[in-house]
Amino acid sequence: MSMRGLVVALLCGLLGIGLGVVVAYAAQPSVSDSGAPYPISAVSPSVPVDEPPSSKPPAPDITYPSLSPDLSLPLPDHTIGNELATWTYHLPAGWQPYAVCTYAGECPPPMITDTPLTPEQAKRQPEVRFRPPDEPTVGGYSLRVKILDNTLNLNPGQMVSTKIQGFKQSYQKFQKLKQTPSAVYFTYRDLNNHLRYNYFQWFAATGSSTATLEMSVAGRERDVPGLKALFNRFADNVLGTTEPYHPGKASHQGAGSAPTG
Repeated sequence: MSMRGLVVALLCGLLGIGLGVVVAYAAQPSVSDSGAPYPISAVSPSVPVDEPPSSKPPAPDITYPSLSPDLSLPLPDHTIGNELATWTYHLPAGWQPYAVCTYAGECPPPMITDTPLTPEQAKRQPEVRFRPPDEPTVGGYSLRVKILDNTLNLNPGQMVSTKIQGFKQSYQKFQKLKQTPSAVYFTYRDLNNHLRYNYFQWFAATGSSTATLEMSVAGRERDVPGLKALFNRFADNVLGTTEPYHPGKASHQGAGSAPTG
């Protein structure tokens, strides 16, 4: 082969390689600066594309009776606490305590979430949910209390902001209904696409600005009047001190400092 023919052959080869690289690069999906790939349009997909959960109507609620706003809250024989605070609180008559096991070590084995608790067990748990004993474990209404090991000394207002951000990132169709210095009211879609109403409030014991008690009520749209009544009556009657908590001993009565929502 002549020198001219050799040069032409090399140029053709390099051109072919370059075109191959361009074609291969163009076939790759585009990637944004954040690392999230842009979707590629499908042509006549072989399987149907599901409707996004956020655009679907809510799933039907369970048929359990609504929470009545006419609640009987007996004397505060319920307590919860830790080394930072001791709290006493009221509950609707006859409601059953259940375990809430959010993280490893929160519940002693073989206890798991929704295990029914005795009154003595409930006093020793850092987080407890209460509801009628015949209500299904999912889809109804409840009241939850949690003692906070708040070593960062966050006040109730800071806890409100933290909770709002967490729910925005975790749930579909999050909507804030109301916010106060110590409480937040919102709706969201749970993992089963049920519309849920959830109201949170945080409390600091007398003489302290540190939030050491979190309470929340949750339910369906039909439960809203009862949820509001329960939420406000709990806040009106809860009592907290900065004395360390010792289950089984009578707690001193103090005034809760957080305003109602």
